[in-house]
Amino acid sequence: MTLNRMMAVVGISVVAGVGAFAGAATFTMTAVTNTTPNFGGTIAITGTITMNSGESLLSPLSMSSWSLPFNAGLTAGFNGPGQGWDAGFLAWNGIGTYSGAIVNHVITPGNFGYSGGMPLGLYGTNPLGPGGLAGITLNYVDTNGALGTFSANYAINVVPAPGPIALLGLAGLVSRRRRR
Repeated sequence: MTLNRMMAVVGISVVAGVGAFAGAATFTMTAVTNTTPNFGGTIAITGTITMNSGESLLSPLSMSSWSLPFNAGLTAGFNGPGQGWDAGFLAWNGIGTYSGAIVNHVITPGNFGYSGGMPLGLYGTNPLGPGGLAGITLNYVDTNGALGTFSANYAINVVPAPGPIALLGLAGLVSRRRRR
């Protein structure tokens, strides 16, 4: 699958509601988050969850799940230490609207395929995730007291660091000047 096609597949944020009534809870996520191979810090996967009156999200620690992002060939992935639910999301009471970081990822030498950084590419694949993609499935109680679920997919796009690209551009300018 080409990178553009994969981005088109992953680039569609899933908004899903479960239940036989209008006004079910909604869940959207930032489809693709860009980072560089050696980013030092937390890569926050963000989204918005809206629970309608009478609905409440169940604690992600008790029933919900998320699947780790791997590249298309499953040769590298964000599965080392530092991957997990965001503390702010866990602190949310599950009522009303939450907007912000939901899952966090970190580039560490413990990640599968790490070689002085994460290989370039789109990390949005997971055979165990919703639709075979990296994703999050959340559980909630609807206004009738029934259990509902919704899922959304996400990806991390590892792109070249700006430094090397800028150096290549500078080298091109210098070589143009020499020709004159």
